[in-house]
Amino acid sequence: MYLRQSLDRTGEAVAVARQREDCEKLCADKGWQPVEYVDNDTSASSGKKRPAYERMLTDIADGKLEAVVAWDLDRLHRRPVELEAFIDIADRHRLALATVSGDVDLSTPQGRLVARLKGSVARHEVEHKSARQRRAMEQLAARGVPKWRRAFGYLDDTHQPDPATAPLVAEAYAAVLAGGSISDVAREWNAAGAYGLNGQPWTASTVSLFLRSPRNAGLRAHNNEIVGKGTWPPLVDEQTWRAAQAVLNAPGRAPGRKTVRKHPLTGVLRCGVDGCGGTLSGQWVMQRTGGASGRPRNGETKQHPGKMAHSITYACKKCRGCSVRAEYVEPLLYGIVCGRLVMPDAVDLLKSEAHDEADAERLRVEANTLAGRLDEIADERADGLLTGPQARRATERIQAKLDEIERKQQDQERLRVFDGIPLGTPEAAEAIEKLSPDRFRAVLDVLAEFVIAPVGKGGRVFNPERVQVNWR
Repeated sequence: MYLRQSLDRTGEAVAVARQREDCEKLCADKGWQPVEYVDNDTSASSGKKRPAYERMLTDIADGKLEAVVAWDLDRLHRRPVELEAFIDIADRHRLALATVSGDVDLSTPQGRLVARLKGSVARHEVEHKSARQRRAMEQLAARGVPKWRRAFGYLDDTHQPDPATAPLVAEAYAAVLAGGSISDVAREWNAAGAYGLNGQPWTASTVSLFLRSPRNAGLRAHNNEIVGKGTWPPLVDEQTWRAAQAVLNAPGRAPGRKTVRKHPLTGVLRCGVDGCGGTLSGQWVMQRTGGASGRPRNGETKQHPGKMAHSITYACKKCRGCSVRAEYVEPLLYGIVCGRLVMPDAVDLLKSEAHDEADAERLRVEANTLAGRLDEIADERADGLLTGPQARRATERIQAKLDEIERKQQDQERLRVFDGIPLGTPEAAEAIEKLSPDRFRAVLDVLAEFVIAPVGKGGRVFNPERVQVNWR
């Protein structure tokens, strides 16, 4: 007795229970002792294996069964190729086949014809249903109707942003655009207890896949293609989402790739050995500590042997002729960066040099003209030539034009890198200290190139003059 239900949404196997009742009555009428095989919530049209069906075929081949009972032939098969295989088995083992809708004698040409016709009709129904479903899905996609029910960043079953997790998603996109890594995002979400829908902690791979979802920008996708706007509120605007995709899909950055480096300055420091041009990478090494200072030589002091201890050293793996200890260079670079970003003119770092010099000059002239016009409005208001409302309206219109020019002068990449850092204020130093290693590397890359000169022969104590800063 073979029982099958294609889809069981409730898990109660209600359809299987109906089939069992009818098939048991048929077995009783025929005087057969039933052995039950059940594939619940299992499709017969997908081509996937049906465990109970496969076990039944094995028992038929072993001579344990003499007949098969099903509610209808479409419970047994939905694919003609499976039907033909079953007919062959039935013929070899003289198998009887009975269904609630009527017996089918597979030993006769007429019975096989009936089975094949019913099998073809069942297959047609499957294909026709599939075509209807595909068309319905295309229509829903075109209308922007969401296919998903629950998603991180949205309240359960409402398609509305979750006040607790939606801001985390927006911050994650901002962090990636500012030079942070998806590993940073995973750590922050896990630290906040904002796990995924499955309750598991985030990993770099799962965060990477999540940030690539068009759903977060309120975009409807179908068959991995964006077909239009969705009907739900976005967590980030489309421009931000697409900018983040450019970063995530950059060459050499595969989905889920571990982007955070173990040591903050790996890949940042350049080797100062003539003709090398390599970069320094962090590594743990054994170093001697303590001991009395020896006679200075070449500007650096030799240390007498002390205790051995592990420490981080940045070394060039290309020429192996340049290295520097992290405990010296890391605080120095943090100091250099903080010192630069607290300067009053640090805000000028957000102004880019236009590639088209003529266009840059036009913007400068236009900005100066508008600034002069603001002075004229102030004088005219003072002389009584303009009323207060008139002066206010004129000022607002001109200021709007100035703001637009300012936006054109700003480098979007620098804006993202320095996001959240109050440039030109003492608070900038504190913000720099709190940056993740990836964000700090992004800031370094925008500001300057740092070249480490090789140490003189026999030199042991760090000399800050070995660090050459080439401001960008």
